[in-house]
Amino acid sequence: MKTKIQTLMCSLLIATSALLAPMAQAQSDGAPGGERPERPERPERPAGGGPRGDRVQQLRERLGLTDAQVEQLKPIFAAEREEMQALRKEAGPGADRAAMREKVQAIREKYKPQIAAILTDEQKAKLAQMQERGPRQGGQGGQGRPDGPGAGAPPPPAEME
Repeated sequence: MKTKIQTLMCSLLIATSALLAPMAQAQSDGAPGGERPERPERPERPAGGGPRGDRVQQLRERLGLTDAQVEQLKPIFAAEREEMQALRKEAGPGADRAAMREKVQAIREKYKPQIAAILTDEQKAKLAQMQERGPRQGGQGGQGRPDGPGAGAPPPPAEME
């Protein structure tokens, strides 16, 4: 009788292990120690590319850039993007947002004069106007970004009359 119970318990244990093993494997996703696997590297974006597309092309359309201006701006935006990527890698996921914002702003300020040197006075005025209006109306960064803070948040409630 004792042997039958032991055999039954062993069979039950083996069957349970066989049923639960695929679920445990799926949860760990095959990574050792239950760690998440590394994300694959993203393919390189074109010069000045971002979540909203190629910055040079956007500026070409909005400011009426010439082909010569576009070619001059491409390496500037590429250098700026490389610095931003290096900053993100260096900072890591737990970085202080305020400190990151300041560093990003410093990088942008570094390249502003180089960009301005290529633009006409009229184009500089249009660019300044775009940046003043903010991200939702064609300016840079901030809460209007599709992946930025407030993404997916409902619009603010309308005031009562």
